Amino acid sequence: MLKEELIERVREHRISISSNMIERYVEYGLIAGDRVSLGFYQGVVTHYAERTIDAIILIDKLKANRICKHQKDFIFILYWKGYPVQWNKLKARLIEFHNRIMNTLDEVAGYTAHPDYPEVIDDIAIDEAKKAPKTIGRPSKKFEEKQRIKAQENAKRLILISKFISDIILKGTISQEVFSLFTQQSNVELEPSADTILKSTNAWLQQMLWKNAVRHSVELDYQEAYELIQLLKNYWSDLETHFSSVYDIPFFGNNIKSLEDYFHIKFSTDKPSFYRYVLLVLISGGFRQQLIQFLSEPITREKWNQIIASLPSLLAHSTGEEVNIHE
Repeated sequence: MLKEELIERVREHRISISSNMIERYVEYGLIAGDRVSLGFYQGVVTHYAERTIDAIILIDKLKANRICKHQKDFIFILYWKGYPVQWNKLKARLIEFHNRIMNTLDEVAGYTAHPDYPEVIDDIAIDEAKKAPKTIGRPSKKFEEKQRIKAQENAKRLILISKFISDIILKGTISQEVFSLFTQQSNVELEPSADTILKSTNAWLQQMLWKNAVRHSVELDYQEAYELIQLLKNYWSDLETHFSSVYDIPFFGNNIKSLEDYFHIKFSTDKPSFYRYVLLVLISGGFRQQLIQFLSEPITREKWNQIIASLPSLLAHSTGEEVNIHE
């Protein structure tokens, strides 16, 4: 359909839309159209697919919910949900995000090497704890002690994360000491595969491909990333259908909760920040094709569902705990 028809169709959904808004969405890469030549000296017109209407409806909802500071970031949500965004604009936004991350990591790595860094972090953590909401009246000793412990925990977290970053940026590897501290403090259960995970991660880091992968990415990379996202969604859906909450999923649930608490994030939220991180990993990871091939095998999905079905009994047998399961 042409732009004029698109505007009329969108307005049927009681959404305020104009030609300028359509152009802005195109500029941001939120919607994509096919440019068709009308012939010699006749110019070109843009045809929009039927799904463009649904994309604009979603954009309108996102604007109303004020999920993002800038409408340009809607592109990550639209991409994640399978709408036809402009991949070159998606790449441009991902490069911006990647550059911000790398600049921040370089700064953190530099700070971490300073001998006064731990003391500075302690002071920052204490100040942050003091800013926490207080009860009316004079704070009790119990409350003050709780705030002091919280400040210490925050300081440990900040120092550990900065060491983690420093190892990656300055050394190209994660040390055994930092990795062990991370798993201990974040309460993530990785045994008995912790050593294998660390070795594989360091081998990947030393290849250094991840630093330039986004800049050198092409349309096929984003197509493969989306294919992998869909596969991962399907596998995750298999888990969710068996349990009343993601936190009730044996082995997975505790780790998800620990990571959310540790990094103060929510994996289940519909936020572009989460989608950006996932896409960045998928584009720079160098493992998409292998993982797509593995997850696309029917036997893999079959084995996965067998594992899911056995999780409650395995957990009950090992711990005696009951698991909430959807009937």
